[in-house]
This record gives sequence, structure tokens and C-alpha cells, in this order.
Amino acid sequence: MKPAKDTPVVRLPFNTGEYPCTWQVPNRKGGHLEIPGFLTVEQGKYPTGILHGDLPIKWVDGVATFPQCHSFNVFTGRLSSGAYVALMNGELSCLPESGRAMGAFAALSRDPFGTSEHRKYAAIELQMEGLESVVGAVPISCVKMPKNADDEPIYEVTVNNDARFTWSGDGQSMTFNYEYRVYPFGRYEFRMVFCPVLHLSSDQPLAIVDWWFEWVRPLRQLISLMTGAPCEVRYLLAAVDSAAPRPCRDQVFGWDITHLPVNSNCAAVEEIRSAVNLASDNLSLLDLLRAWRQKIDDRHPLFETYGAMVNATDRHPRSRFLLLLQALEGSYGFENRAKHQVDNEKYSAKRKDVLARAQELLGKADFKFVNKNLRREAQQGLDSALADLLRRLPDVVSKELETTELIKAVRQKDTGKVTLTLQSALTRARNALSHGSESFEPQHLVIVADILERAVRSEALRLLGVPCSAQERAARKEDR
Repeated sequence: MKPAKDTPVVRLPFNTGEYPCTWQVPNRKGGHLEIPGFLTVEQGKYPTGILHGDLPIKWVDGVATFPQCHSFNVFTGRLSSGAYVALMNGELSCLPESGRAMGAFAALSRDPFGTSEHRKYAAIELQMEGLESVVGAVPISCVKMPKNADDEPIYEVTVNNDARFTWSGDGQSMTFNYEYRVYPFGRYEFRMVFCPVLHLSSDQPLAIVDWWFEWVRPLRQLISLMTGAPCEVRYLLAAVDSAAPRPCRDQVFGWDITHLPVNSNCAAVEEIRSAVNLASDNLSLLDLLRAWRQKIDDRHPLFETYGAMVNATDRHPRSRFLLLLQALEGSYGFENRAKHQVDNEKYSAKRKDVLARAQELLGKADFKFVNKNLRREAQQGLDSALADLLRRLPDVVSKELETTELIKAVRQKDTGKVTLTLQSALTRARNALSHGSESFEPQHLVIVADILERAVRSEALRLLGVPCSAQERAARKEDR
């Protein structure tokens, strides 16, 4: 049977769905009971096991409470097909003759799992939306075809060997390449398709949970930052031996892994438009990922705040607007801690001197009022953060903000003789929303939040060390 035209280049070892399964349930004597049931692995849902049988129930004086819940690191079973499964980091809920197990992840494998600890892997393989756009290299370097009808009708495709990148250091390695498959559809059609694949390896093997939280999740956040849109993990395979062929690798299931590998498509790749082009910007994806992880480890406010929201798809305009400004304000404070400390010392000395003179001039009640209400630290707020940021961003960003209905509305309500500065207008809108003293039209907040998100992306890229050209691409609005 001939393959379908849309068959993906990457063929995964397992499919999503429901599998008959025999579970290994720990008993109360240090052994395991074999309990029949099912395993369900589906996109958008946590891996789940259903059990039917005589489960080990804890009775006290002939009485038991239900359901009885037990957390687990690993919960294993064997599929009717002969493959094996390990649910990880979950909970088993038991009734007298049935049970339900749910894990954060599940791994399906050709090899049996240990029942007490996580399997560790030397390498993982994945496909992630946006990878081709971020890397910036195409899989075909040259296509040759006859110029004239009388020329020999030979068509030739040359695979781009320069579209393979390897970054390594400190016992870790990352390789991006295009895999391809040729489909000679009889004597009437010929087709060649490509797809992006990313390989990560570590001299220190890691459990799935560690691979996910230390590498896959931050990589997903990083790709989303560079592309300006949420991205999905299309599949994740793990290998104990990095040289193991794909069919022999364990397949990892989780609620946000789609298990739908796709072939590269020119229109889809160009639609994403990444601010960073690794090939032309001469950047290492591994170095950028390490820089992102270091910012998270340092508890940098911008990366903690924006990293948590970068892949969200249902953010309310109000919360999105507030969180973006919070990220910018926190970033400014974090990056200027030393300067703020010096300012605080100067301000503290000045405050002490002013209060000493005020105490001589004012009555007790007036002095108490001044002492209570004169701030105790040098001013450092959103105004300063936005003024600093707007100076660095392309002028077009400020011009965009100036024309928004939100800024116009804030300025119209200001009674001052001088037009409110852009940073002050944004600060007043933030304060009004935070304190609940005023509301704005959601569609007006959306427009400003879109601009602010580009500013946050540009600022994050600057902190990660990418070139100014990439920072400007992130900040500018692109027509799609």
C-alpha cells in the first residue's frame, strides 16, 4: 500500500489512545499485585490508568474509608501488545474493586521499567513548533530543472548540508537537523518532504521529569519568546543509549505534548517570523537556553513573570496588561539594584537631616504626620522603568503607544497644564487598574498590551545577549 501524501517524516513508536494493560500495584508486603485495566494517553489530558480488581485496601478494625489515595513516583504496567508503561509523579485512588491512577507523565517502552525509581536517559529527541523559523536555515539548497522544453527533462534537488547545527559544551550537546523522506508515488508522482528534529544529550543521564523541567519547558518558553507566539511540543522521545534507533526509544506522554509530528511547510514557517535567526545572527541555541535558565535560577522578575505567561492562550486583557508592566518594572529594579542601594543611602541621610530640622520647626502632631508620610526609600517605580526602556526601543514603539485610545483616555482625564508623559500615562493606567479605581475598554487594553509584549520580548532578548538587530525585530510591528 502506498503511503499517504501527508504522512509525516517522523513515525512515532506509539499512538495516542486507550491500551488494555496489566498494572503492577504495590501490596502491603513489599511485593506487587497484577491488576487488569487500561491506560489512556491523549493530547490535552494527563496520562491515566484505570484498574479493575481486588486492590490492596487498608482496613482498621474492619472499617475503611474511601477513596484511599496514594502518591507515587513510578507506577508501572504492561500493555497487552507487550510494551511497557511507567506513570510518573502521580496519585493512585483506590476503591474496593476499582482504581484510577493519574501521572504527570507516562513513558511507553519496549523494555520493562523498574518499580521503585525513574529511568534515566542520556538523550531526548523532540519536535517543537517554530524551530525552523528560529534556526533560519532551509533544508533544500538548490533545485535544478530544464530551462527549455527541448532540454533533457531532469529535475534535481540538493539537500542543504549547512542546515545542520550542533552546539555543545560542559557535557551537554544540542543538534538541529532536517530529516527527510522520499515518496516515489509509482511512475506518475515524486515527492520529497522534510521535518525539523532537535536532539539533546547529556553526559549525566536525567529522568524524564528533569529533562522536561530543566530543558524542554524552558526551551519552549524561549522559542515562544523569540517567535512571539505560544508554541507546542509535537513529540518527545527519550533514549537510554543516545545511539538507539527511533523505534527503540521511549515515548513520553503528557497533557501538553501533541504527538502529532508534522512536515515542514514554507507558508507555515514564514508565518511565524522569529525575531532571532540563529544562522544569520550566529547564535547558539544551547547558549541561549542556558542563559534563559540562568535568569530563572537568578529569580529575575522579567523572566519569572513573562516566562509564566508566554505560552498562555487565554489571558484576559486586564491581567495581561498588568503583568507585562510588572515584568518591566521588576526587570528595571533587578538590573539597577546597586544604583538603587546608593540612592537609598543618599536619600536616607537627606531624610534624616530634613526630619531633624522639621522637628525643630513643627508641632508634635505635624511632625508625626510628616514623619509617617515621607517615604522611607528613594523613589524607584514604573515611571523610571518605562522611561529607561522607551529610550532604548525604536521610536516607532513610542509613536504607536501615543496614538492608542488608552493613552488618549488617560491624558484627557489629567488636569495638569503640561501633557502627561507617555510613561506617566501608562503608570496611571496601571495604578487605576491595580487599585480598582477605574476601568478601561478591554479592546483598548489589548492594543497596548500587544505593543508592551513586543517591548518585553525585546528587553528579554537584550538580557539574553542577542544582537541589537534581533532586539529591534522583536520590538517592531510586522505586517502579516
